[in-house]
Amino acid sequence: MQNTNQNESLTLFVSKALDACKAHAKPLLAVVIALAVLFGGVSLYSSHKEKVRQNSWALFYNAQIALMSQGEEAGFAAIDALEAQYPKSDAAYYARLMQADLLFTQENFAQAADIYKTLLQARNSHVRTIAAVSLGGAQQAVKDYDASVRTLQSFIAENPSSFVLPQAYFTLAVSQELSGDKAAALETYKKILEDYTKTYFGVFAKDKIAQLNK
Repeated sequence: MQNTNQNESLTLFVSKALDACKAHAKPLLAVVIALAVLFGGVSLYSSHKEKVRQNSWALFYNAQIALMSQGEEAGFAAIDALEAQYPKSDAAYYARLMQADLLFTQENFAQAADIYKTLLQARNSHVRTIAAVSLGGAQQAVKDYDASVRTLQSFIAENPSSFVLPQAYFTLAVSQELSGDKAAALETYKKILEDYTKTYFGVFAKDKIAQLNK
C-alpha cells in the first residue's frame, strides 16, 4: 500500500513538472538556447586561444631558426613579425627577451636596455622579472650606475621573495660600488653574505667585504 502511494505521488509530481514545462516552454527554450550559446562561445574561445598559443610558439621557433641559420637581420625581422601578429603573447615576450639577451652578449648594452624596459610591462611575470634584473645589468654596463641602482632597488622592494634576488642584490652591490657609494655597497654585500652564504654570490660578497674594509 505504501509503495502504491509513493508511486502515485511520484506520478503526480512528474505530471505537474510536465505541465509546468509546457506552461513555460518558451522561457525554458530561451534559457536552453542561451546556455548553449554560452557554452559554445566558451568552447570556441578556448579553441581559439589554443590555436593562437600553438601558432605563436611556432613563429618563435622559426625566429630561433632564422637567427641561427640566416643571421641577426632575418632573426630580428622574424621576431618583429611574431610580435605584430601575436602581440602580448608569451611567445612574443620571450622572443624579445631572446633578442635583448643576444644584444647584451654582443655588448650592445644600450639597445638591450631599451628592449628590457619595454618588457617591464609584459603580462608574463617571469618575463618581467628577468627583464628587470637584466635591465639593471645593462644600465650598469653603460655606466649609468644611478639608473641601475634605482631599477634594482625598485625590483627588490616589489619582489621580496623572487627567485632572482641573489642576482639582483649582487648587481645592485656592484653598481653601488662602481658609483662610488662604498657604504651602500658594503651593506648590500653584507646582506648577500648573510642570506646567500654558501652560494657563488656569498663567496664573492665575502671577498668584497674584506676588500672594502681595508
